Amino acid sequence: MFSLPRPSLRDPFLWTAVLLIGGMLGWLSIARYDGFNAGMYDLGNMAQAIWSGSRGEPLLYSRPEGMRASRLAGHVEIGYFLLAPIYAAWPDPRALLAVQAALFALGAIPVYRIAWRRIDATGSNGQAVRPYAARCLALIYLLYPTAQTGVLFDFHADTVAAPLLLFALDALDARVWRRFALWIALALSMKFYVAAPVAGIGAVLWLWEGQRRVGALTALAGGVYGALAFFVVRPLFTPASAGRAAEITSGYLAYYFGALHEIAATLPDRFLNAIVVFGPALLVAWRGWRWLLPGLPLAAAMLISTGPGGAFDYRYHHYALVVPFIVMAIIDGAARMKGAAMTRLPDATRRPRRSWRGDLGFTVAVTAIFSALLVNTPLNPLFWSGVPGYGFDRSIYGVTPRDARLASFLATRVPPDAPLAASTFVATHLVNRDTVYLVRYPFEARAERLPSLLPQVQYALPDALFDWYLHLDDGYGGGLDYDRDAIAILLRDPAFALVDMEDGLLLFTRDAAPDRALVNRLSLVPDSGAPALQRFGPFDLVRAEVDPIAPRRLRATFVWRVREALPPSAQYVAVSRLEGVAGARFVHVPGYALRPAWEWREGDVVEETFDVVVPPDALPGRYTWRVGWYDVRHPDAALTDQRSRMAGTDEYPVAMIEVDR
Repeated sequence: MFSLPRPSLRDPFLWTAVLLIGGMLGWLSIARYDGFNAGMYDLGNMAQAIWSGSRGEPLLYSRPEGMRASRLAGHVEIGYFLLAPIYAAWPDPRALLAVQAALFALGAIPVYRIAWRRIDATGSNGQAVRPYAARCLALIYLLYPTAQTGVLFDFHADTVAAPLLLFALDALDARVWRRFALWIALALSMKFYVAAPVAGIGAVLWLWEGQRRVGALTALAGGVYGALAFFVVRPLFTPASAGRAAEITSGYLAYYFGALHEIAATLPDRFLNAIVVFGPALLVAWRGWRWLLPGLPLAAAMLISTGPGGAFDYRYHHYALVVPFIVMAIIDGAARMKGAAMTRLPDATRRPRRSWRGDLGFTVAVTAIFSALLVNTPLNPLFWSGVPGYGFDRSIYGVTPRDARLASFLATRVPPDAPLAASTFVATHLVNRDTVYLVRYPFEARAERLPSLLPQVQYALPDALFDWYLHLDDGYGGGLDYDRDAIAILLRDPAFALVDMEDGLLLFTRDAAPDRALVNRLSLVPDSGAPALQRFGPFDLVRAEVDPIAPRRLRATFVWRVREALPPSAQYVAVSRLEGVAGARFVHVPGYALRPAWEWREGDVVEETFDVVVPPDALPGRYTWRVGWYDVRHPDAALTDQRSRMAGTDEYPVAMIEVDR
């Protein structure tokens, strides 16, 4: 009996694909972080937990309930300890994004090897084999839409576990049992529910692959580990206040499946997402349906999930663990097609069946089309079109000058290690500390938790020019006023004072020295009858003064006469700037947070006084202070330019400001 030649990994096609796709996904992931578009949920929480693990702690992170909790009390992500040395060497969330993209891309290697053995080398009689199927399968894996969206959606242990399962399947296919056990153990360590597909692998081996002993041990390992992780490890690390194991289990299920009655309203969307998850592969994968079974429980669970935030969507990371089994089903299906073709006797009267090569090539094409249409990468034509929500849009992968300024501000003017609360995308850049809360959590309509969290923090960083904006079917996510409620809470808290700022990002500190505190006050004053300096829609600017009060600190006073109240649906904010000074934009915080302009009444005369900090890199010289009004609900409001400016108005030059060193 001959032995098949071993697959060579010197194929330049394989490594070119791995480097190009892996590099692209890593670049986009890091660009999303650098552009302040990667939130504390989920990248920030994972990075904080792994930073904690690098210090020998049990993967602790800050919970919105106002306490530190362990990742071992949730998804039991023991494998994060393996990433802790990497994070210790490069203590930055970008390290995790780079590792995730690299691991995903390297997953093409076991796919290539398995496909080569099961398809290309079949019937070769020891002769050289061209890696047609291996190349096709590597491309299908690297381009599979739900695999790519998993990599691009922050950082998650199940996305990391997916290539580990593929390395396990490669070791299984090569009958290298110790390596198989090692990869299975690594995959299981990433999340407790990896136990479900591992048990499924064991079932496939037992029922159809002729590996009953290995199958039984694999299924047993998955089942035992899953039970221990969920019912023993989780309760051990869950705070006593969370209750008994039964309550923990019911709470977990309620979190993901607590609103099943809502499924009917979203059935068409769920069906379309199922097509995206499985559709590109079905032409060939249905023949290898047995290998789809290990991933089906996870796919089915997410397709009926009711939380959080539409988790059934194909762009969520949960489907990453299904991809290895879709790929295995394609391999098995193509191998069966090739085997049937080799054993079938020629018959001139019989219609020729489809070629496995043609079907495999077609599957590559379909996968590439799905990926190009549905994943926001340079392969998608919309990536380059400038359409909002795609490509280098500032809310996706775009890195703006403001982002660079905020990064510098956080690195140089926010104390390290101090407990703080921050805006959701800012917090992700401040995770290497024990306590990092959000001034407003994504599931909150307003900053409801912030008052209870403030006693635990020393600093708070809300964003008055919150520039992340996502178009949704029923409105939008984010928007300029996302942190406005948090700013109002901080301004009214006597324990905190605004002490610094950078292009709309505000730094509050507890128990600040009086000379550091920036004034922010608003009051109604009598109408002096003075003529308007400038009209802004329903508001007359009656008086405007800007005076230096300290080096690089200015005090501005504006008096507005309200000729008529804004319509109920209108929201506007005044923003000033020093013309020609990068980063010198100043939101009129009193008339934005303390009493918003849309609450002003006809006949009111409103005086707002506020202090601002001139950016430290502003060159000495004379600059014009300009003020304008901007539509808070406009997608481009945070840019404070003509696109969102109040209709019929322009910026008004208020004063000339002298900036010294």
